[in-house]
Amino acid sequence: MNVVGEQAVVFVHPNGSRHPGRIALGEVFRASGGEYRCEVILEGLDEPRAISGDSTLQALLLAARFAAQRLHDFCAKGGRVVYPADADAGDDTDVALEAVFGPMFRSP
Repeated sequence: MNVVGEQAVVFVHPNGSRHPGRIALGEVFRASGGEYRCEVILEGLDEPRAISGDSTLQALLLAARFAAQRLHDFCAKGGRVVYPADADAGDDTDVALEAVFGPMFRSP
């Protein structure tokens, strides 16, 4: 799978456990049923999943929206998403998810 865009992160869970990972969207592809799919990768948080749409644009935007909503839910429950370089130094800097995802990051 080719990745369209990604960001390395560390997921900090409410209990303090830390999981290195990445946020990524895969290249949109046509599935055997005719629909288009875009893989959402929240490595270190969830299993990858393919989001379907009627067009390549819809699949891509729905995948970005899904990633934003999943990350919003994680943060709303006390989780944090931080940059890995800062996390290794013990100085956590949160990834500005609202700046990355824009209005998609707000609650539904």
